[in-house]
Amino acid sequence: MWPIMPATEATSTTKADLRTCSWQSVLAPAGFLVCFGILFYSLLASHMVQPGPAGLYSGGSTWGDLAWHLSMISNFAQRGVGAVRENPIFPGAKLSYPLLPDLLSAWLLKQGLSLQGSLIWPTLFAILAAIIEMYFLARSVEDSYEALWVPFLFLFNGTLAGMLYLWQDYHASQLSFLEFAAHPPHDYAHLIDHNIQFSNVISDYVLPQRAMVFGLALGLVAVRQLWNYWNGGKRAHLFYAGLALSLMPLVHFHSFVALALAAGTLFVIEITQPERKQTILNWLWFAVPVLLLALPQVVWIAPAHSHSFFRLQLGWMAGKESAIWFWLKNLSPHLFVFAAAWHFSPPRFKRFWAAFLMVFLISNILIFQPHDFDNMKLMLWSFLISCVGCAVLFAVLRQRYGWKGIVASLLLGASLSLTGAFSVYREFHLHWLMFSNDDIALANYVRQHTPADAIFLTSDKHNHPIPCLAGRRIIMGYRGWLWTHGIDYHSRESDIFQMYSGSAQMPELMRKYDVSYVLLEFDKWRDFHENLGLLLQNYPTVYQGSNYILLQVK
Repeated sequence: MWPIMPATEATSTTKADLRTCSWQSVLAPAGFLVCFGILFYSLLASHMVQPGPAGLYSGGSTWGDLAWHLSMISNFAQRGVGAVRENPIFPGAKLSYPLLPDLLSAWLLKQGLSLQGSLIWPTLFAILAAIIEMYFLARSVEDSYEALWVPFLFLFNGTLAGMLYLWQDYHASQLSFLEFAAHPPHDYAHLIDHNIQFSNVISDYVLPQRAMVFGLALGLVAVRQLWNYWNGGKRAHLFYAGLALSLMPLVHFHSFVALALAAGTLFVIEITQPERKQTILNWLWFAVPVLLLALPQVVWIAPAHSHSFFRLQLGWMAGKESAIWFWLKNLSPHLFVFAAAWHFSPPRFKRFWAAFLMVFLISNILIFQPHDFDNMKLMLWSFLISCVGCAVLFAVLRQRYGWKGIVASLLLGASLSLTGAFSVYREFHLHWLMFSNDDIALANYVRQHTPADAIFLTSDKHNHPIPCLAGRRIIMGYRGWLWTHGIDYHSRESDIFQMYSGSAQMPELMRKYDVSYVLLEFDKWRDFHENLGLLLQNYPTVYQGSNYILLQVK
């Protein structure tokens, strides 16, 4: 029989439990939604094609990758779901990119939401969902107030080495600190000249890389279910984890790879224990949905030429530096705090954490994409679980040392997030014109007066209004993106120069690439050897702006 407690004691305990539940399960998430909602809405509004007097504005880290996402969104919105099969800035090539986040924005755009709204609202919802999931994951590991730290430690990451360089630049500037801080010259969480590469999550991932945000939200569902199983749960949790993971390849492929590696490591750890047959049966619940649902997506998204996607490279981006010095410089004081957190963590969580540290180790040996910087997308999952470990450490400090432990946690938390906070602060001050009114006028004309399937001969500037705003395909877009997607563009690049220069092969090449329109760009005519006189003589002008002349080929 259950022991009977006095009514007064039972009532008191229930009220205390309700207060704890209210604070940790309701008030804390609500506080996150308000605080981070204001932060991210402000950042996204200023970075996602904000309308202004001279056109549409962006800034900071979003300036680059945003244009690629706009190319996909506009292309999907103009040409329909069938457009997902082809790269819009390299017609004829397979689109090997996680497309679902941008397909969602294209659908919202078709439903009447503004271009800016279609970018902001899904991203805001995904990042806020991810933050709440981080908190509840941390609470399932360490059920204490210290779980509140995890979203802050993860999102405001940055090495303290960056602050040393900030201090040097401040002294060299001869400005007051307020004047210097108002317009910081660098992102001190990402200093390429000093080989500080493990950059801030908000500045270099949440803002510019939309797929990462959605991958984070969905991936945390899988991680929490994996932890529930690992922490003594039923194998149904493995099925839910596998189901969540199986939805990820077309959302964020790097997160899919990272979590698949972590899950595989967890399986290897568990199979070394007794009852191996039961372990295998349990993990089949995870493997079946991944094989049935994820594998077809992997085949769909796999690049046609993968020779440049996998290579050995010890130490990630350490280069000529020793890997030890590189990581001390990039993750200080994080490495020391993580080591202390590991020491105080319970054995079950240590084994779970070890699986994610394996992802970090593999990412320091094998590069998964032409641009080695992209390996950080895998490492961030190891970093996130390490931040959960910090919550365990901070709880131990409070429980053992009282208010002194709380002060120590505050100082450690500040040291882990100071550089990242300054990086995010800097983003609020970066605001640049991305599309001029002339760009917008050209895009409006093209949308209204040219077929949706028309192909344009243009320059390859990354923020080109034809693919980004008009949603039309161009023969060759920004070469930096094509390289990161594993596309060999050099032959087509040569053909474009010949078409623009008016060589004898121009008519044949126009037919080869099915060109419908040629765009003459006054700011690019030297770079692309545009033979203005010959092109104007051969093709009729259908539109002219201050920087553009649009010629019709057929």
